[in-house]
Amino acid sequence: MIETLKKKDFKTYIDFINSIFGYEVTKENLEKYYKENMVLIIKRNDKIVASVSLKEEFDYIKNQKYYYINNLGVLKDYRREGFASILFDEIDKMAHENKIEYLLLTSGNQRRAAHFFYKSRNFKIKDTTVFIKLY
Repeated sequence: MIETLKKKDFKTYIDFINSIFGYEVTKENLEKYYKENMVLIIKRNDKIVASVSLKEEFDYIKNQKYYYINNLGVLKDYRREGFASILFDEIDKMAHENKIEYLLLTSGNQRRAAHFFYKSRNFKIKDTTVFIKLY
């Protein structure tokens, strides 16, 4: 049921990301992203309905490997069907197999349903504040 994103799925994935997040993803940018991140997808009738990306990182200070999770999304018509849980079950399995110490993700304050989901998956809210400077 879960697949890793293949180049043949790029057009469908770009449409998926644009519809979920409103980003204007280009094929060129996706090519670069694809080289550095693993993208897990779930399809229904050749249509991507759920996806998440992860990147293996290494914290040299803590001497620990971790996954940075990004761009979790499920198409609106497919929510509440367990697709996010299926994706995170796979991530948990991969983390165990690859001796990953922890998972890390960020989420906007307005994404309350996502926060409820993350807490149900035993994520803890880290006491941090994210700062951004735009140019």
